[in-house]
Amino acid sequence: MEEKIYRDTRTQIGILKSRGVTIKNKRNAKRIIREINYYNLINGYKEPFIQATTPYEKYLLGTTLDEIYALYEFDRKLRMITLEHILQVEKQAKSLIACCFSKEHGHKNYLKLENFDTNGSKKYEFVCDLLGNLYKKIASSIDKDLSVSHYVNGKNYVPLWVFVNTISMGDISKFYSNMLQRDRNEVAKMMKWGIRENQLASCLFFLSTIRNRCAHDERLYSYLSYTYLCGNNYLKYFHIAATNTNNFFTAMVAFKMTLSQKQYIAFHNQIECLLNELSTQLSTIPVSKIRNMMGFPANWKRLKTL
Repeated sequence: MEEKIYRDTRTQIGILKSRGVTIKNKRNAKRIIREINYYNLINGYKEPFIQATTPYEKYLLGTTLDEIYALYEFDRKLRMITLEHILQVEKQAKSLIACCFSKEHGHKNYLKLENFDTNGSKKYEFVCDLLGNLYKKIASSIDKDLSVSHYVNGKNYVPLWVFVNTISMGDISKFYSNMLQRDRNEVAKMMKWGIRENQLASCLFFLSTIRNRCAHDERLYSYLSYTYLCGNNYLKYFHIAATNTNNFFTAMVAFKMTLSQKQYIAFHNQIECLLNELSTQLSTIPVSKIRNMMGFPANWKRLKTL
């Protein structure tokens, strides 16, 4: 493998031109590359514009740096919109889980094995790991979070409705997945009419992987999660195979299942506007190529009215 060495902005622009990228404005190109970082911009967003990779990388005829930058900006805005709506789901889920769990198991000594689903050796192991992790989170939060230290130092316990604010969405999704089934059913019923407890557990865990992607400012539009959303009527309607339920369209389905109708329509409209804006900035490739990489079916807009 060829060793990567440092190249200044001028050299990087020369490399792009030699590979078929049109640079309309050198000064603007230098500014973009310096602000974003050549690696993040080019390696992150060149894929749809690549014509060949051997014997050397070659871009589609007519590709401009402005188009690559437009895709970068599209993805940046996509992360912001997506994170905003994931936070809505996270906030509601944490509130309902804390409410239902505290109602059933109290607000003091609630992190006990008998309050969770330990039916089977695997589940028992999962719950033990979960509780061990949560106790560590409480201990590490004492010196970082005033609300936690107030309860732990003053009352020797921390209520779940306080504690949930200090843990991640991944943590709360695991907490929910390991709750007793009757408690999971109660939360699902309050979260959204029609969603089953196993579907809510799957949505929360799937969206937690997308949340991490957004929070770390990583490429989202073509991201394939390491987890898959469980089967549901929306996936059936679009004839989406189980092996294709880990892309961005899957995240839209998860939002459809967890957000209120008003919240989902707002999210859907923002995504549609972003795609329309991108389509006006692309000339070398159609915006449908980007939608395909996001996992969108041809009739994806139907999701808003289902």
